Amino acid sequence: MGLSQSLYIGYSGLHTHQRSMDNLSNNLANVNTVGYKKSEFMFSSIFKKAISGGNPEADGRSATNPIGVGLGTTTGTISTNFKQGGTEQTGNPLDCYIGGNGFFLAGTRNGTALTRNGSFYLDPTNNPNERMLCVGEGLPIQGWNARDGVITPSQTTEDILLPAIGDKMEGQSTSEVKLTGVLPTVSKDADFAGKQTDTLTLSGNLQGDGQTLRTQIYAPVTQSSNGSAIKDEIQKIDVEIVFSGPTLSADGTTNTYTWTMTTVDWPNPGNPGVQVYPAEGDPNFSQGEMAFHATGSTSLKVGAGQSVSGKVEPGQSRVSTDTVDEEGNTIRSTFRLPSDFTVDISRLTNLNDSPTGSGVETWHVNGNPTGTMVRTLSLFDEYTDFQLVADENGLETYQPVRVVETRENTILFSRTDSDETGHTWSWESTMGGDSGELKFNTRGELVNSTQEGNTVQYNFEDVMNTNYEATMMIKEQDGYRDGTMTEISIDANGKIIGHYTNQRTVTHAQLAIGTVANLNGLEGSSGTLFYPGIASGGIQIGIAGDSSGSLGLDPIGAGAIQTHVLESSNVDLAMEFSNMIQIERGYQFNSKVVMTSDEMLQTALQTKR
Repeated sequence: MGLSQSLYIGYSGLHTHQRSMDNLSNNLANVNTVGYKKSEFMFSSIFKKAISGGNPEADGRSATNPIGVGLGTTTGTISTNFKQGGTEQTGNPLDCYIGGNGFFLAGTRNGTALTRNGSFYLDPTNNPNERMLCVGEGLPIQGWNARDGVITPSQTTEDILLPAIGDKMEGQSTSEVKLTGVLPTVSKDADFAGKQTDTLTLSGNLQGDGQTLRTQIYAPVTQSSNGSAIKDEIQKIDVEIVFSGPTLSADGTTNTYTWTMTTVDWPNPGNPGVQVYPAEGDPNFSQGEMAFHATGSTSLKVGAGQSVSGKVEPGQSRVSTDTVDEEGNTIRSTFRLPSDFTVDISRLTNLNDSPTGSGVETWHVNGNPTGTMVRTLSLFDEYTDFQLVADENGLETYQPVRVVETRENTILFSRTDSDETGHTWSWESTMGGDSGELKFNTRGELVNSTQEGNTVQYNFEDVMNTNYEATMMIKEQDGYRDGTMTEISIDANGKIIGHYTNQRTVTHAQLAIGTVANLNGLEGSSGTLFYPGIASGGIQIGIAGDSSGSLGLDPIGAGAIQTHVLESSNVDLAMEFSNMIQIERGYQFNSKVVMTSDEMLQTALQTKR
């Protein structure tokens, strides 16, 4: 019996050391597994078998100690070491590393699992414009999706769904703008230089003959009295543009409009209109023409901005009007358009069923009259574009598309008053015709601001009236152009942010972080997943990097998230190789015990014979 017992003890040593080697080899096999936590093996002795019990002092004999022999070794515990692993730079914006405690949450068939593996990727869904954030073999990462731009963290999480790269963001027209700068403290009659118009941009939809647009341009005007020049300055010229057409081409593919531009009562009210373009019979002027391409042989549906020509070519001709002043002097005003004056019609359309109806408006005029100070501000405005869209039968038709683009908006500032209380300026915006007045005190501080019209709300509270050089710039505005999403990033609190070509960013979702009260009570699974067990307690959900609970949930001790980084395995190679040598020696010694016990047993059997 004794010899067979030593065989059993030796066998227990072999078996337990083999199990310890299995654990060690698994650690080494996962030395490069992202987020892997090594297992630590502990040996435990099997209870001793008593040979004799202890005896108390009696009859002059001293007390004796109990005598027993152990019955070998077995597996004590195999626990997970949750020590933080090292960092591994990847350059991937979706790769995440949690500093401190906490796990990412992954949805599985068995419920929510915890993992330190932050190697995320986007997986397609049934919606072609949507992607699911996943880890491992398609396991959805849990968190909170934004609703109406707001994320509400809670103890209830959901699969994170994100827009696909290339997602379209609809632009927003500017409705409010805050300006900052300086208006100079110059005299009331200061002669600010003007700028002549060389580009007039139109927008809208042409339908039918005789559509008319009244607008303003700025051109050099020379005034003379009885033939002697007295003033040469940039003045505002009211003009009228009349569109004639359309004329459908013989092949039914092109609609052509012609247009003429004439002045309206310039430069002195009451004068008859003077034709500017085209001037009949003047060979230096040419007819303006614009053409649009139709979608079918008889259809008048056409594409946007497909102009053939739209440039004024005024040559050297001058246009003049005469008035007589109170003293009988003949005052002649003469102007000519610059040779590079262009009517930009790239935003014009010609659709019978346009969603914006019929009408042409001024989109932009890049000039200003003498006597004003001009500042050009890039705001955002919308118009309807039309793009070819093929239906299921392959028939292409033009569909309306709302587009928001940068529009240069010119604000004209004019000095209107100056007294002992301060200075007053008037202002006028070419975008929508908004206008108002600015009143400054003697210290150059704005004391009152008015506005008429509400196309865009202008805030001048940061503008001053000083001796410094005139400046004016946008401090804030709420508009932006259309854009597409080009990349996704994740911040330190786990917010998932989309970056768009219009320089806008949108928070689409946020990662949830979880932990449990007793980490050693977690139950391991494949793929570096852990599930809450009976001894671990339930999952506590929090937010990365929130040590105070100020972001909406109680803090759970999770550090901030780093991106472009993964957590490497926490297996220590040097320690594992040292343990391997010890396990090998233990196994070798136990095998020697088995061999020797076997030889002793054989000897005993031979003695019996």
